[in-house]
Amino acid sequence: MDPLILGLDLGTTLCKASAFELDGALVESAQKGIATFRPCPGWAEQDPLEWRQAIIEVLENLVIKLGKGANRIEAIGLSSHGPCVIFTDENFQPMGRCSIWQDQRAVDLLDALIELAGVDWIGLGTPETSFGVQLYWNILNRPELLKRAAHLFDTKGYLLAILTGRAVDEPSSSPGGEDANKDLFDALGVDIHLLAKSTPSLSVVGSLSAEILSHVNLPSAVKVVAGLNDGAAATLGAGIIKLGQGIVSLSTNGVMRTTIHQRLPGETLRNKSMFCYSYVNDMYVTGGMTKCGGDSVKWLAENFYTGYENDPDVFDLIAVEADQSPPGANGVVFLPYLVGMGTPHSTKVAQGAFMNLGRQHSRADFTRALLEGAAFALKDIGETFDDLGLQWDDLSFTGGGSKNPVWRQIVADILGKPLSGAKSDSVLGVAMVAATSIGLFQNIKDAVQSMASRSFYLEPLGDQVEFYRQVYARFKRLKAILSQCDENQN
Repeated sequence: MDPLILGLDLGTTLCKASAFELDGALVESAQKGIATFRPCPGWAEQDPLEWRQAIIEVLENLVIKLGKGANRIEAIGLSSHGPCVIFTDENFQPMGRCSIWQDQRAVDLLDALIELAGVDWIGLGTPETSFGVQLYWNILNRPELLKRAAHLFDTKGYLLAILTGRAVDEPSSSPGGEDANKDLFDALGVDIHLLAKSTPSLSVVGSLSAEILSHVNLPSAVKVVAGLNDGAAATLGAGIIKLGQGIVSLSTNGVMRTTIHQRLPGETLRNKSMFCYSYVNDMYVTGGMTKCGGDSVKWLAENFYTGYENDPDVFDLIAVEADQSPPGANGVVFLPYLVGMGTPHSTKVAQGAFMNLGRQHSRADFTRALLEGAAFALKDIGETFDDLGLQWDDLSFTGGGSKNPVWRQIVADILGKPLSGAKSDSVLGVAMVAATSIGLFQNIKDAVQSMASRSFYLEPLGDQVEFYRQVYARFKRLKAILSQCDENQN
């Protein structure tokens, strides 16, 4: 029998698993929603126990869909969001909810932590919501957790532990994976042995634990591969294995990434609010986030499309209405900072705004302006790449936003670059890693050539590119005003 490879991804809003043939063909998939709790303004938490249950249910559902085909599964590659700080006991039981990348509670601790530990640890996540500042906040506010903890995990390490029973992690996710991070833990008085051991992304971590197999009818010989964080996995799923190739992702967040040959200095990452982490083939991925991708559209649906907000077709309705408003949304500009600004100058204050409103404006104008505003925030990141002399060519487009034909044309026109769509994202990326790690491909390049493919290619419209340059200049002026307001509040 020809083998099947699973990609398993824990995203911010969805846990999903997909089974792939070695030519990249999708066989079956399953998914389950993940809840985010917001107990205080600026806080965003998730429950690791819910992650565990979601993984079990998603794998169960996928096995049911595959039927006898489940016996063909040979390996599972793992992807996850992060950074998060998860304290567990010796049996990997978490000690409560953990903050996620949207959480703003620790932002004000960043400068103090840099003074304490330097900047070389910055990279896994943007500095303001990184593993380091989250850990610092917990030490200052919940010191009893560290005293009781037998293990200190990021998301990926925790998931690998519950899947295999081993406390391991991999370089694109692991807070203890690089020597530079040791200064951070020394400064915070944290025993580095609490951290999961870092192993290469293509490593076979082990087999599924007896506890997982008691719930999921998979072959006991299935191997679990360390995989990549979700950003790196989506980058690989888009087929990116060359330096200077860029990728836009519009999922819960809005993110831009590009591949580089060496890690950016911590000071640069701090000043530009960027991330930088290990990738495949001795490359690194760097980039930034807007904080305002698909989550802005979800907010729009909840507040402007009453009665349709839980309808799976609401996003199609949003696309139709956005297309009824002309480029520039009849003058309406949306500042997409519902949870603060992202790269290149992060803030923690909610600053979302519709500007230039008039009595003549319709819901369609608000909708178009929101899609354009999210794309303008992405362009901010592209300009940051330009300022640093980084290439971001051969641009791929992934995430739920890439499936919206109106939004993807807006993104192409505002960025002024062609976009190509990948047929899959992070689940395919870690399936490639898993297939390579167990010897089904000689190397990652071969896996990409066999499994990655394009779903669309889109050129920007020349007249719209110039028009959007003018609208973007207006957007930047309005953003500067909001930034000044934030400084005054502080």
